[in-house]
Amino acid sequence: MSDNSQANHDIFNAGDKFRGYVIERLLGKGGLGAVYLVKHETLETYFALKVLYPEVASSNEHYVKRFLREAKIASRVRHPNLVAVYDAGLDEESNLYYIIMDWVSGGNLRQAIAFAGCFTPDRAVEVVMQVASALEAAHKFNIVHRDIKPENIMIQPDGLVKLVDMGIAKADNIKDSLSTSAESVFGTPAYVAPEQAVDAAGVDIRADIYSLGVVLFEMIVGKPPYEGPNAPQVLAQALSGDPFPDIRDFKSNVDPMLAVLIRRMCVKERDRRIADPTELLKEFKRLGYKLDERSPSNVQFSDSGESAQTHLSMKTALANIAKDAKKTLSFDTTDIEIRKFVEELKKRKKIKRIATIVSMIALSLVAFIVLLVLLLK
Repeated sequence: MSDNSQANHDIFNAGDKFRGYVIERLLGKGGLGAVYLVKHETLETYFALKVLYPEVASSNEHYVKRFLREAKIASRVRHPNLVAVYDAGLDEESNLYYIIMDWVSGGNLRQAIAFAGCFTPDRAVEVVMQVASALEAAHKFNIVHRDIKPENIMIQPDGLVKLVDMGIAKADNIKDSLSTSAESVFGTPAYVAPEQAVDAAGVDIRADIYSLGVVLFEMIVGKPPYEGPNAPQVLAQALSGDPFPDIRDFKSNVDPMLAVLIRRMCVKERDRRIADPTELLKEFKRLGYKLDERSPSNVQFSDSGESAQTHLSMKTALANIAKDAKKTLSFDTTDIEIRKFVEELKKRKKIKRIATIVSMIALSLVAFIVLLVLLLK
């Protein structure tokens, strides 16, 4: 991530105007840019304005491409569970790259998990089915999200779930370095599918199925299946030959059929995994879950940050949790440590494959000699 001076102060103040919108307030910011709540001057409708810091844009073209491709991909698919994008580009007057998108007046799933601790299995499946519905729509356009994680899943006050951030998505009709770089590596270690950790450019929708299974696991248990102090240690667990953990080892009351389905979502061998979101939704329905029937949420968000269920301040609770919270580990092609780890892993796998081939040849040769001896007797 880029470290820049713009990240230390706000680009806009309340009341400022930008391309026909009035700035209401800052919603959030990071090392690359910021998001503001804005109101259209004529329509008086609220939207989210996402901007990229000028210093970031001028110093690294990679971030500009990623920023704009998010808008391009999101604008191609309209679905109730996807955040819609309405406008994007470069505002030459302010020298800001910007995106105008839906405003989700709630919080993300990371905040919800931190606030609630964990979800009931029924509520967790409800959220995941909505994300799967969004992925089903994206899959029809040959789009793979490649970064399914709690931070990218938003929950509205009415319980509606919206998937966000197509910044590193793979789309067949958008060819650039984030889609086509051979053996490129990016994602979030705790959620990334094994094949994506080795070659993100070669993945298909089954990588998203794996990541969504990890999210479902975390929602029910309260933590992801793989944890560690750094990205390589987390990835090493995902890439190991050990099977994906059984959620019942952490939550014994989980229905066995749901536990099996989670493991089928997260099978490390891609060809054995559930094939696509449509099939996943069918599997949930076979277990009795229905996408169009929502149960009351354990965690409700409102614009004021108050929980309708508990009347506790979510902001206060999150502030206390944040003191001990660790930043979510993430990586991309610029992470040298990850690149070295993956390259070493590939070398070990190549050596193992060669050793296996040599062993098979040796065994075949021995068998041939034994057969020859028997025939000559």
